[in-house]
Amino acid sequence: MFKKIIKSKTLKLFFTLVLIYFAFRKVDIGLILSQLKEVNIFALIFWLSISVISTILLAYRWGLLLIKRPKLDDIVVFSKSIWSATFYGLFVPTSAAGDIFKWIIIDEKYPDIPKSKLGASILLDRFVGMSMLIFFGFISQFFANRMGVQIPFVIRIIFGLIFLGCLIFYGLVFAGRANLIFDHKWFVKIKSIGDLVNKENSTQILKCLGVSLISDFLWIWQMWTISNYFGANLTFIEILIFLPVISTILILPISIAGFGAREQLYLYFFVKQITSPESVLLTSAISGIIGILNSLLGGLVTLTPEYKKPVRK
Repeated sequence: MFKKIIKSKTLKLFFTLVLIYFAFRKVDIGLILSQLKEVNIFALIFWLSISVISTILLAYRWGLLLIKRPKLDDIVVFSKSIWSATFYGLFVPTSAAGDIFKWIIIDEKYPDIPKSKLGASILLDRFVGMSMLIFFGFISQFFANRMGVQIPFVIRIIFGLIFLGCLIFYGLVFAGRANLIFDHKWFVKIKSIGDLVNKENSTQILKCLGVSLISDFLWIWQMWTISNYFGANLTFIEILIFLPVISTILILPISIAGFGAREQLYLYFFVKQITSPESVLLTSAISGIIGILNSLLGGLVTLTPEYKKPVRK
């Protein structure tokens, strides 16, 4: 019963509307709507292009975990898989459901890849991406005071602990001792990841981290340009510190496409640094819209003639 309540679309819609109400109740909604209407179409295309490039980079990163040297055709297939998953993810209650769509698509296209390995690659890919954001956030803390950014003590502790955990994990991977983790009874359900993090694949994982470095930088740069466009003028340091926290919280199935929850989190973390909540809400709203537009590309992907044709036999 509890799971049904949590996954209820009606409940998510309710929370979305409530969170949006509380986010916008004390701001000039007329000003926000007028500025949204006046957004330059070329700026919108520019931001969407960054999201498209980031998606392709994420597809390449995921491909590296399963294919030694992904070719252009492989990257195209993995890109279609991600776009399709994000498209269907707009209509399903949790982000995990989107991962299932990714799993099904690649399983159809690459029947030679074991299902356990494919499922493990999705989890490992998520971890690699998040660990790079954690790295960005942890390092940026040392520059925060100089930039006048106040970081709650709890966030500093959390970043430090997670960063230490990531260092230990990658240290074991590159030392060829990752089995110490995945042979433990606590991790029996994800033991298949151990096959992807052996010493032979350490070079692939290092490449994945490099790709994450580029894709995360593009994402942060996109956010920075949006905030400057609307006058929020968030600094790189602020975004580096708080975006990992916000993105982690948004994994929870709180609202539809993150709307409402994203605005509340942006207000909580960013409005302390500036004086205009309207500019923060505009930055958040456009970020969400760009995400939806990028996801809608997945709908176009599913209409392509070759969509259901396997790449390899």
